[in-house]
Amino acid sequence: MKDYFRNIFWLIILSLSLGVTQSCAVKAPTSGEKFQEEAFANFILPSTWQNSIDTTAVKDNWLSTFNDPILDTLVKEALVFNPDLRISSARIEEAHGYVNVAQAALRPALSILGRETTKLGGNLGGGLNGAVFSASWEIDIWGKLRNARNAAEANLAATQSEYSFAQLSIAANVTRSYFLASENYLQLQLAEQMITSSENLKTISQQRVDIGIGTEIDVVMSNANLNTLKDAHKKLELSYNNQLRALELLLGRYPHAEIAVKNQLIDINSQTPTGIPLQLLERRPDVLAAQQQFNAAFYRVGEANAAKLPSLSLTAGFGVLDSPLIQLTDDFSNPIRSIGGELIAPVYMGGQLNANVYIRTAQQKQAVENYAKTVLYAMNDVESTLDAVKIIDEREHFILEATNSNQRAFELEEIRFKVGKSDMRDLLDQQMDLYQTQTDLLHIQTQKIIQRINLFVALGGSF
Repeated sequence: MKDYFRNIFWLIILSLSLGVTQSCAVKAPTSGEKFQEEAFANFILPSTWQNSIDTTAVKDNWLSTFNDPILDTLVKEALVFNPDLRISSARIEEAHGYVNVAQAALRPALSILGRETTKLGGNLGGGLNGAVFSASWEIDIWGKLRNARNAAEANLAATQSEYSFAQLSIAANVTRSYFLASENYLQLQLAEQMITSSENLKTISQQRVDIGIGTEIDVVMSNANLNTLKDAHKKLELSYNNQLRALELLLGRYPHAEIAVKNQLIDINSQTPTGIPLQLLERRPDVLAAQQQFNAAFYRVGEANAAKLPSLSLTAGFGVLDSPLIQLTDDFSNPIRSIGGELIAPVYMGGQLNANVYIRTAQQKQAVENYAKTVLYAMNDVESTLDAVKIIDEREHFILEATNSNQRAFELEEIRFKVGKSDMRDLLDQQMDLYQTQTDLLHIQTQKIIQRINLFVALGGSF
């Protein structure tokens, strides 16, 4: 009878073991149109962008459009030494480790135990000595371990996509800081030109007083204007140094404010290819990361459900033992051999297992909504940036016309002042109008570059 039940037990164990590869396959997460229908509950992806002109596929290597070897070198440096990227890289290593841990749970575990006790005198220490080799293997009948492994792999893929998006963001931040520093440099040059012009006006004012056609108030006003421009120059100098430090921090350098940048802005006239909204789901790294986060949450639900079902483990051992106690047992055979199985079924856990399923299901719902939010904000990034690109291009034309007009008006007002047909107040007003439009023009030209960078990032283009 004893042998009969033992045979029945091993028959069950063998049947379950052989059935692992034929049943209880791990389900794949929802994807494609079905998943999008679930995620995009209140909006439908349009076929084209609202403000796009060029809908051809997004081009790779957007950094090359600036054709600046110095900038290329700085971006490469940032990708190696930026502290945030180095942290993200370590997170990938961590995620790899979790995948290895989950994968290891699917394999047999082997161990060796050795023991030798030295007698201290008399009968002390006469314990069990020898060596035992043991093996154990949990048979993944219901997919609990496979779901855990798949969740870890999906989490790794999400971490890698997040790292790719971090690289894209760092490259964009370096490029922005580079051109903002160039703008500050050019603003400094413009301020110096205005100081030189103001010094000339002060000299002319004094000459007019000397020949009797000017007044002292003209000299005082020109001096006040000169010092105002010098103060503005100092503010710009501080802003320039701070921008250089910001760029150096992105590169992982000490902030000396000594990095060299380009002393001119590039002119961007071509349209940027944008592709179509649907392509963004397969290209932008943060959207791909959100998709993988959902996959991980899906597998964790499967893991929690499988934990409610019986688990099966196989064990085996082989070893040699030595002890005075063993020698007293006639039927003890050495070396020892053993093989066994363990079937454990949870009966009552106080609701813990159901609660785990409930928690994992709620996390899966959060992952769906997080994906929808990520997609929606990505679409908004593109539409908003396309709108900004269009408006800034139009504004540049108006500001350029205003600058040219103010330049001519200042020249005419300066002639009138020299011949005594105008006073200093009118001339200074016209000078400040010119300075303001020149400053606005530099700023709008920089923003034109910045918005192109923003568009590259929003589209998820590679660099």
